[in-house]
Amino acid sequence: MAAPPLAWLAGCSPELDWREIRAEDAGVLVMLPAKPARMARAINLEGLSLEMTMVGAQVREIAYTVGTVVLPEDSDAMRARALASMRAAMVRNIGGTVGAERTVQVLRVDMGGQRTGAASAVEIEAGGRMRDREATLIARFVAVGTQAWQAVVLGARPEREAAALFLESLKLMR
Repeated sequence: MAAPPLAWLAGCSPELDWREIRAEDAGVLVMLPAKPARMARAINLEGLSLEMTMVGAQVREIAYTVGTVVLPEDSDAMRARALASMRAAMVRNIGGTVGAERTVQVLRVDMGGQRTGAASAVEIEAGGRMRDREATLIARFVAVGTQAWQAVVLGARPEREAAALFLESLKLMR
């Protein structure tokens, strides 16, 4: 797999130690700015009780996290419901308001990292508050088959270049 462009890395803070993480259980390849932590927890997506597997890192109170859920059925309606619920929950967590939204493509790769296609995703930016402090949420939401993912950058003032590197590095393994 090709290395990330050096221009991206040069523009990011020297505190960030980018590394590619292969989280096969979550079905993703992603660049994280520090040693990753992994966890799983039960979540409720508007009546759907699911387990979310997460991999992420935190640097200077900015969290970079990818969460994955396995959906109970493979249908457009289920994928749309899950993505809408994931998005609403993230914005609600910061008492936020979405200020920007765009459609983006997330690459799909095989287990060897070779491109096999792309999936349409929604990227949002929202502002709100967390623990009595200003918070910015920049996130991508995507679903394919029976899996849905959220890639989230969350904190007081995330660096734009670091957020872009993280979000654009997300690749779905199938």
